[in-house]
Amino acid sequence: MLFISLFGIQSAHAAIVSQLSLGSQGEQVTQLQTYLATNASIYPSGLITGYFGPLTQAAVQRFQAAQGIVSSGTPATTGYGRVGPQTMAAINNLMGAGSQTYWDTVPVLSAVSVQTGNTSVVFTWATNEPTQGQVYWDAAPIRADEATGPRQQPYVSGSLAIDSGGLQANHAVTVQNLQANTVYYYLVRGIDSGGNVSMTWPSSFRTNP
Repeated sequence: MLFISLFGIQSAHAAIVSQLSLGSQGEQVTQLQTYLATNASIYPSGLITGYFGPLTQAAVQRFQAAQGIVSSGTPATTGYGRVGPQTMAAINNLMGAGSQTYWDTVPVLSAVSVQTGNTSVVFTWATNEPTQGQVYWDAAPIRADEATGPRQQPYVSGSLAIDSGGLQANHAVTVQNLQANTVYYYLVRGIDSGGNVSMTWPSSFRTNP
């Protein structure tokens, strides 16, 4: 059986010590997503949310298939899409293998700061490498479709505001002409020089009265 080693060490990660599946939440999921996001072909969306949703499950399935662990079935029947003992051991082994070479990595976004006014809002965040910063916003919930491969930019609904500074690590985007005391939805995205994309999970804010 051919085992494909695709992953590189982008930064230090803590070991995965608990089994994870659809619906799991918390720091262990964050560690899993942070590691999976180092390979854009495995986890194209690169979302690091602490919630094990369908996109994370699909990334785990790609990882399992690439590593020759399992490539069919369900989480309940074969463990496909679930971080069980064998998948956990494979991830921890690769995370701890300092001799691994770098692969196709996506940007890592810091937590987004949202400063609201009556009719405007300022988004600020940082990335671990120079990226083009983008903010999608709308009065309706944001919809983001999953990309199907590396450097493919997933569709995001809403209006787009771009960081005017070009490729940089520190980002600030201002959106104006909003309605006061109104809930808006947003998603932040970063795209590096290689076309790799990372996004935050859609969230919301309310403008000041």
